[in-house]
Amino acid sequence: MKICELCGKETTKLYKVRIEGAEMAVCKECAKFGVTPKSYSRLGVAKTSTSKTTSTKKPKRPYRDLFDNLKTLVEDYGDIIREAREKKGLTIEELAKRVGIKVSTLHKIERNELEPEEKYVKRLEKELGISLYEEGDIDYSVSSGDEGLTLGDFIKIKRK
Repeated sequence: MKICELCGKETTKLYKVRIEGAEMAVCKECAKFGVTPKSYSRLGVAKTSTSKTTSTKKPKRPYRDLFDNLKTLVEDYGDIIREAREKKGLTIEELAKRVGIKVSTLHKIERNELEPEEKYVKRLEKELGISLYEEGDIDYSVSSGDEGLTLGDFIKIKRK
């Protein structure tokens, strides 16, 4: 038996499809969420010319794991920002102007209603002299079952 990479269902036959830019082996039911490799082109337009051209190949970029630099915002980031702002004697309007963010957005960030974008986190950290990211490594291991996580564990499929 084979396991669908999207929903985790056991099946006898898997179909190779491209979903959201990722090539996956999925069951027949999940195959409708993607396109078959024969029907898509990396460049968006199929090449029609078969003549060889002399061009220099660009070297491939080295593989980079996106999860290596994954940072997690501390849970009480709004309180930390507000306390640091008050400690420096700044009004919310002054801090918003220095950081280059709307006052209403900064209000929402201080109330933990909105997570700031990474560029604003860096500016806030620099302006207030604080750290808003959690220290140490985060454990993403699965504790239940011997199978790993599938994408189906993270998404909800809307059935008609």
